[in-house]
Amino acid sequence: MGTHRNTNRRSPQRGRRRRARRSRPLLTLFLLLIIAGAGYFGFTALTAPQFPTALEDGHAAVHFIDVGQGDATLIQTTAGSVLIDGGDNRLNMGERVVQYLRDAGVSEIAYVIATHPHADHIGGLIDVLHTFPVGTLLMPPVSHNTRTFERFLDAIEENDIYVRPPIIGSTFSVGDAVFTIIAPNSSGHQNLNDYSISLRMVLGETSFIFTGDAEELSELEMIAAGHMLSSDVLRVGHHGSRTSTAEAFLTAVDPTIAVISVGQDSGFGHPHRVVMERLEGLRVYRTDERGHIIMITDGAEITVQGVVLWRTWLHQFTQWIA
Repeated sequence: MGTHRNTNRRSPQRGRRRRARRSRPLLTLFLLLIIAGAGYFGFTALTAPQFPTALEDGHAAVHFIDVGQGDATLIQTTAGSVLIDGGDNRLNMGERVVQYLRDAGVSEIAYVIATHPHADHIGGLIDVLHTFPVGTLLMPPVSHNTRTFERFLDAIEENDIYVRPPIIGSTFSVGDAVFTIIAPNSSGHQNLNDYSISLRMVLGETSFIFTGDAEELSELEMIAAGHMLSSDVLRVGHHGSRTSTAEAFLTAVDPTIAVISVGQDSGFGHPHRVVMERLEGLRVYRTDERGHIIMITDGAEITVQGVVLWRTWLHQFTQWIA
């Protein structure tokens, strides 16, 4: 004889779920009113980058500019600035980078580094080159058959900008920040990503590595060449693609902080799960979650400024009300 259940009896659990559903519209309305109020009273102040008011001698600010699916990094010292890549011109990121530089107080750029010819790295530099005086532009001796690359070359010529190729092991300084070129270490690559100019920046006892879209082949060449790679901060290569940030390279760099420049809901699947697993245990900052990321170093410590998780909160909220 089967067990009889009273189907007319409402379970406490189901009752709680119904009450939760009834209360959700009111809570949603309340939260929307808070967001609207915050916007009215200066919500943009929460999301805007908090630029350092004034850099002291011996300090540097490293800005990982949010350019969506692309790269753009500004390094400021009291003696001048360095810009590594500029995002994608197809997404109007050139205008964004130009405005960001102006807001950060940049009036001229000592060095521009065009890591490699892909549009999501050099596209935005077209506007930059037309806007700011540039001392030296470094780019690898490779070309690309795109309209963006042609316009980039036109901007160099029209503004009479001095260009030189990367010389492995060579250094240049801007203020107290010393930059060493550590890639590309060879030619004949099938993939333009492996021509990416990679740099190690040292200021005092702190250090940063920037690798553009360098993939595992280039990373292993950096190790084989015997370059000093150990650094506090790693700008994760190729937006967190699984083709970069090889275990051996990550071990050689041994960072405590990792930064990933990537677009929201990247159609390329960046950053890849495998890479995120490799980065476990590190402090990971992502532009798709945090927007612009600014790090200040005094040569002894690195601090992060203006990190606001508004994008993460907004994404979680919209998922919750869906």
